Amino acid sequence: MERTRSAIVRAARDLADTGAEITMPAVAAEARVSEATAYRYFPDLLSLLRAAVMTEDLVAVLRSTTHSDDPVERIGQAAEILGRAVLRRQGAVRVVVASTIAKPSTSKDRPAHRFGLIEHALAPWTNRCGSAQRAGVEQLVRGLALVISAESLFALIDLCGLPPDDAIASLATTARQMTAAAVAATPTRPATG
Repeated sequence: MERTRSAIVRAARDLADTGAEITMPAVAAEARVSEATAYRYFPDLLSLLRAAVMTEDLVAVLRSTTHSDDPVERIGQAAEILGRAVLRRQGAVRVVVASTIAKPSTSKDRPAHRFGLIEHALAPWTNRCGSAQRAGVEQLVRGLALVISAESLFALIDLCGLPPDDAIASLATTARQMTAAAVAATPTRPATG
């Protein structure tokens, strides 16, 4: 049982890594199981993709690559990390985004990687903000969530015609600019060290 489930998950991950179209029949064929067997383990493609490709701990990636407490630098790195993760498994991410748009009730099941990344990137700065600044910090997080996202990356690639690397750079630049403006406008306590 567990071996079959693992084979299905591995097949979905492999297809996602190749950029091939991801469908339940394609995953079943790759896993060498029947489509009915794939559906027995995963009731729909979204649940399979969640298990297969949306599990990477991006905060751990940011933690391992960030050696600064500067929120502007850290948020740029967060945008780049999310952008690269989205591109790596673009086919699967597009399916997840499309299913959320088509069926908004599934949005609660969608991974919220961006919030973990944003909060971790801003943590050294937000820890120095007082309670009077909380509303501004929360607004910045919401604004950054619009920028540091698969949807924004796809808009830059699909609608603006940017090459993927330029699209990621654009996300990072916008995130840095927003963060720099918020940091400049927000009084904080001195860093303790």
